[in-house]
Amino acid sequence: MTDPDPHMPRPRRRPVRPSADRVRRLAELGEWHRDWVARHADTAGFHPDEHPTPGSDYNLHHVDLDAPSAAQDEFHARARQIMGLD
Repeated sequence: MTDPDPHMPRPRRRPVRPSADRVRRLAELGEWHRDWVARHADTAGFHPDEHPTPGSDYNLHHVDLDAPSAAQDEFHARARQIMGLD
């Protein structure tokens, strides 16, 4: 058997449709995220000083909000339950 030609593209894998259970879990996760954001949006901080590059327009095109750590813990704990990880 010879090694594959490194210049040839790798064969593409056929896409696999996620299971109905995974689709349901992801939809539930989306709903959880929407509810969580609605409850915690007012507590999330915006810190433009963390991107102080002179001349950068980062803060015009990107929004990085950080919810309090307790809120993030709440989100991740429920997300793990929804996805069947806990």
